[in-house]
Amino acid sequence: MAQFDLSQRQKWLLATGLGTGAVIYFASSKLSSAYASTASSLPKLSPDYPSFKNVVYKTVNGQHLHLDIYMPTGAHDGAQLAPVLIFIHGGSWVEATKDNIKKTFRQYVLKTLTQNGFAVVSVDYRLANKSISHIQHQVADCKDAVRWVRQNAAQYGLDANNIGVWGASAGGQLAMMTAYTDDSHYPGDSALSNTSAQVNYLIDTYGPTDLNTLFRTELNPFVTAFAKLCVRKVIMKRNRQLKCVTGYDIDTQKKRVMQLCREFSPINYVSKDCCPTLIMHGAADTTVKIEQSIKMFVELRKCGVEAKMIRYKRLKHSFCNASVAEAYDVAHRILAFVQSQYKG
Repeated sequence: MAQFDLSQRQKWLLATGLGTGAVIYFASSKLSSAYASTASSLPKLSPDYPSFKNVVYKTVNGQHLHLDIYMPTGAHDGAQLAPVLIFIHGGSWVEATKDNIKKTFRQYVLKTLTQNGFAVVSVDYRLANKSISHIQHQVADCKDAVRWVRQNAAQYGLDANNIGVWGASAGGQLAMMTAYTDDSHYPGDSALSNTSAQVNYLIDTYGPTDLNTLFRTELNPFVTAFAKLCVRKVIMKRNRQLKCVTGYDIDTQKKRVMQLCREFSPINYVSKDCCPTLIMHGAADTTVKIEQSIKMFVELRKCGVEAKMIRYKRLKHSFCNASVAEAYDVAHRILAFVQSQYKG
């Protein structure tokens, strides 16, 4: 067998190459996981709702934004106004609709809540794209959805004094920004601006709390350039998503991209004034690492906020691998939290 006598320089180059390859591999695996399938094998439920479908809550540049209202089907006195939970869907900020409430484990949450006297409102918002709509517009839309519900609550039999917000994945980030920023942040429709978007409580299911960490914006130019050669499709997907979310190109406007990622990272808005919060996350999630939720939970508790975190050891992103028993466990834990926040 041939023997190779490597010089110190050659050894250094080999070690550097291997190290760089390892960095790129692990970085790219995190990035690519953001586009993993979250399909679920859970049995589909067949509820005969929503009660009110495709209600327009605002119009922007000719685009109507809709919401669906699911009224209680049991354990609710129709003479009383129903407490309401507003759901914000995920989809990497660039896809999906309010119909996500009827998919995966979320349909079990919906059924459990409506059977126990709570109304659920599922909202659409402007999806992010490269040219017009970006994350600040989505936050404004979500806050306006809360304002609309409060402003029109009596008409639909909803309790304006008992409103919570729940978001999943990207919707979790939007829900946290909606709940943790005050009414002066991200104003939207002028017709709704005099109504408060404050909520009584927040439920975050596996939402990202630090966008710079999520998108790996800190990768240095050398690693990024090398990654473009080795895992070009992964990097290009990351870059396109960042352009849609922020409106800027990370290759040429990196500082601005990172600044906006900081601005829309909910962990930077934690204070003693944050509303009670329930966080749920799967430890097997490779799309949004559970460490993001752990850091948020720690910060909330440091500030004295009423916060609870539930960790599911085997669940992946979107709880896509949840069993029926686990789906109902999530649903009943959410119900218990919502009931604990109800102000009768």
